[in-house]
Amino acid sequence: MNETQPSRVSELIPKKVLGACLERIENHRNLLKTIKQTLPPPLADRCLDCVAGNDILVLYAESGAWTAQLRFYLPKIIETLASSGQGRFRQGKVKTLHMALEASCAAPPRPAHNWPVPQTIAALEAAAQTSDSEIGAALLRLCGTLRRVPR
Repeated sequence: MNETQPSRVSELIPKKVLGACLERIENHRNLLKTIKQTLPPPLADRCLDCVAGNDILVLYAESGAWTAQLRFYLPKIIETLASSGQGRFRQGKVKTLHMALEASCAAPPRPAHNWPVPQTIAALEAAAQTSDSEIGAALLRLCGTLRRVPR
């Protein structure tokens, strides 16, 4: 059996293109580092990532509570980035990066439906017979729907 070695990334992608990608990654890393240095320690840890483009800076926070605090620091961050030559942004946004994106495992399964048993549906139909016309009609429609639901 002949085993082949996987190709190196540098063999698959031209050096010029790979160099440009690596440069963009390093610029992004430096941008995020500068942003985090501008923020106070507890908040810097909660700023998870950033995206810069089209004169807009988007910061991603851990939760909604940290998002509100990051918005407060946006003007200072934009000013710091401009003075350090890392970009001039006319607008800043802060969004929440949902924990589901960071989770390494799949979402937990949905709980099974808790459909009423036939005795409950029969009790609702009996109540519909003794109720006034509007409530009774609503209960009968509910019973019809519950009977059609696949189990």
